Amino acid sequence: MANLLFVTALRPGFVILTMMKPDATPSVHSFIVRFVVEDAPEGEAVQPVYHGAIRHIQSAEELNFNGWREVVVFMQRFVLIEDLNEKSGPLK
Repeated sequence: MANLLFVTALRPGFVILTMMKPDATPSVHSFIVRFVVEDAPEGEAVQPVYHGAIRHIQSAEELNFNGWREVVVFMQRFVLIEDLNEKSGPLK
């Protein structure tokens, strides 16, 4: 039977991902994601630029990122996450 992935958002920027096999002890991985959003230049209608950092709580590993794909790749080191590219289009 397949593993189940549970996502719990406790508050903005704090998410717990839990991988569970049926009838198994859960494996808990916690991440803190910090976003820094820069305002678009005055008078320009462009999407704000963001960057940030993600930290895996259990290992204390941290990664600075400039796009969401980097966040997903980092999380995939700890938790099985399907590639969202195929279903929802390219990640930026």
